[in-house]
Amino acid sequence: MRTFDLAQNNSEFAADELARSDIRNESVLESLLHANPQTILDEPVFIFGRQPAVDTGILDLLALDQYGNLLVIELKVGQSGSGSASEETILSQPQNYAQSLESHTYDRLDDIYQNYREDIQSGRWAISDAAVPTDDLQSAFEAVFGEPLEPDEFNPDQRMVIVAEQITSRTQRNARYLLDQGLNIQCIEIQRFNSDVTDHAVLATNTVVDHHLSRVRPDRKLNPIYPDVVRDLVERVFPELQSVVRVDRPETAFQDIESHRPHLRSKHPDHPDDLVYTLYLRPVEWGYVIVAMDYWGEDDETLETLRRNAELFEERGFQISQDRTRDRIVRRNWEVDSTDVLSDDPFLEEVANEFVNLVKTGHEVFTDDGQ
Repeated sequence: MRTFDLAQNNSEFAADELARSDIRNESVLESLLHANPQTILDEPVFIFGRQPAVDTGILDLLALDQYGNLLVIELKVGQSGSGSASEETILSQPQNYAQSLESHTYDRLDDIYQNYREDIQSGRWAISDAAVPTDDLQSAFEAVFGEPLEPDEFNPDQRMVIVAEQITSRTQRNARYLLDQGLNIQCIEIQRFNSDVTDHAVLATNTVVDHHLSRVRPDRKLNPIYPDVVRDLVERVFPELQSVVRVDRPETAFQDIESHRPHLRSKHPDHPDDLVYTLYLRPVEWGYVIVAMDYWGEDDETLETLRRNAELFEERGFQISQDRTRDRIVRRNWEVDSTDVLSDDPFLEEVANEFVNLVKTGHEVFTDDGQ
């Protein structure tokens, strides 16, 4: 990943490309992430164990997410699947650790936290005591996330996070296969850069294999789904889009209607297969209803094409992100304060019209029909 230091000289901006600096060894990478857990995922993370031992070996880092799920964090300098960790073991090791941790009760997790506190207080890890804010894991969770969690609510699920300077294409393929099999796995690239202009180092991260929080959100946190509302919207939009997306029946075009992420996938031969049009009905969790373009592929040209046409999307009333690479790259938001809007006919008609507008604009950009 190329990274730049942007400096302003008088009225002009100058972009200085930073020089990549290899991370010396896994201990250094472990220390970097240990001290800066916010760099691991695009969500809050609370590390409560470093090199804890379980039945199947010694983990690198063990953390909790905001729902009390365990995060098994496996680190690798250089390329994933190289050196001491083959393509097989880079994924099998965290699976073995997760399996060992599956049966851990709160008391066993608190034992790990207590050992971690002792290690920090004894100076084994060069990190502030703020990393262990309270005497027990339950109150530490509340201190970090701002919400209480009962002991029997800890560890409802296990997640695996592979962190390397470079995630190989084979690791990505294998990880996506495991995702399809129901495992909660993410792959993160993290690289360090040095600037010739300033004397500080820069960390850059890139999530290359990801999943949605809906996969790991326990039932107590589930956002309601609205399949009846989605079906209503499908009935409104499909007659306008049938010829555009080259699909005869709405049930063929629309997928995951009974989910948090119902979406339309175009069958037009010129349209990118992995570019989908999504309805986000999130009045409870987010306070928004959103129509968006999501991209689930790896072809940078698709993203570049979207961004080259930013002016067109903005003219049509949409926002386009210059840095998002997966979810809600192009979107239109409605801020709502209750579920009442989902039974408001004029509101649903507006959402339907904007969804049609988005799909037609996307096809105008990508297909011969629109060029």
